[in-house]
Amino acid sequence: MKKKYHYVVNVIWSEEDKAYVAHAPELPGCASHGATYESAIKNIQEAIETWIEGAKESGFKIPEPIATKKYSGKFIARVDPKTHRALSIKAETAGKSLNSLVNEILQREIA
Repeated sequence: MKKKYHYVVNVIWSEEDKAYVAHAPELPGCASHGATYESAIKNIQEAIETWIEGAKESGFKIPEPIATKKYSGKFIARVDPKTHRALSIKAETAGKSLNSLVNEILQREIA
């Protein structure tokens, strides 16, 4: 039985190739295609397996899939001082912490 890997897969239609093109962005150079969406998915799964086998043989580090990573909820973002000031003023005016305001803005952006 083949092992299932949980890597992000992007599939798009390529008008130029007249095929669905699939790639696993977490695995550099790992891509495939298919005449149907389903065949592109099947082919990229095989490409992922081949990529991982080759990486193991070469001693190349295999990245942990984003889908299974645990996140702390913290990250540092560097912004222009003017942006920092504007966000701080907006947060203060709204009676919120800077973290709360930025979190709300980011949530709206990714929703």
